[in-house]
Formats: sequence, C-alpha cells, structure tokens
Amino acid sequence: MGKVGDSLLGGTSGRTGRIVVANVYGNEITRIRPKKMSKKPTVKQELIQSRMKESATFMESYKAYACKHYGVRIGMKSCYNLAMTNLMANFEIDYTAKTITPKYPSLSFSKGSLLPPIPLALTSTAPSAIEVNWQDNSGGTPERATDLAQILFAVKDEGNTMFLENTATRSQETYTANLPATVSGKEVHVWLAFRNDEKSNVSNSVYLGTITVT
Repeated sequence: MGKVGDSLLGGTSGRTGRIVVANVYGNEITRIRPKKMSKKPTVKQELIQSRMKESATFMESYKAYACKHYGVRIGMKSCYNLAMTNLMANFEIDYTAKTITPKYPSLSFSKGSLLPPIPLALTSTAPSAIEVNWQDNSGGTPERATDLAQILFAVKDEGNTMFLENTATRSQETYTANLPATVSGKEVHVWLAFRNDEKSNVSNSVYLGTITVT
C-alpha cells in the first residue's frame, strides 16, 4: 500500500496497484511496475538481458570503487549508472551471430580529473604474475608522487575481473601483481588508474593492453 505524507511532494513511499512511488536521491518519482511477461522472450530480448548480466558480472570486483569514483552524479544518474552505461555500450551485441563481445580497449573503471597515468610496459616473467610499469609524471609535485595505482585485470573471454586497490605509488613506477594460478597461460587485459591519498579524486583509467601470463 502506498503511503502519503502531507502531499505527494511531501513524502511518499510504497505502491498502489501498479503505481510505485519512491524517493531517489531526494527526488520523488513515480513509475509503473512492468507486467510479468507471459511470453517467452525473443532472441533479441535474451541477448539484451545477457548483456546486462555480463556487464554486472564484469563490474563486480570494482563495484564499490565505481560507485564513488566514476565521474559525478548527473541528475538521477549515479556514478554506478554511469559506469554501467560504459560497459553496456561496449559489450557489443551481434544479433545475427547471437554473440556478445567486449570491446576491451573502450572499457573503463575509473573517471575523474586527477593526472592520468602514462603506461610503459606489461611483463610476465614469473608464474601467474604480471608486472605493470608506468612513467612517473608527477613532475616533482609531492601530492601527485604519492597517488596510488588502481589496477584492473580481466582474463579474455571470462566474465569475472580482478581489481587491486592502492598498490604502488605513482613515483614507484612499477607493481607486480600475483594472480591466481588459474590465469597461467591465459591472455589478460589490464587497466590502470590513480587515486589520491585523500581518496577524494581519481584519474581516468587507461587501457594498457593484453599480456599472456607465464
């Protein structure tokens, strides 16, 4: 049952019939609950639903980070919504082949105004380990030299990702990630971003490329 306080704009919650009223970030909205589908979804609908699920699975490892550090809220769109929009736009559906293919170079996990990283190299000289190298572009600014690297890994053609927060500083120029033994011999996609000490600002993430793990 819906509940009205003072007036519709004065505080409303719950639902009456198919009308749902909710307070979202201080904005009271009403929407119509969709009817339960009695028909089997079409192939197109199934692909769209699968893309949503695959996008959510991809983001699971860095969801908490993205909720704080993917741009800024735009109206009713939260940072999470913006991050999900990036994934949905770049999980490409081929309706003829009935496939969903991630466009890895276009995917991102971090969006902000901090000085972005300059990637140099990816190497794998030890079993299940990836060494990530970047340039110290802090320019002698102490605040930028201590920015911490945030690194995302995605094994090609696998849904889950691995996210490592607050690893090495910008001035250290390198970090070696020890990944699960199951990634040995597989191709891994890598992204890098920085977050400041106060955790109040981040850089845009940068796609570093792929590497086959030793």
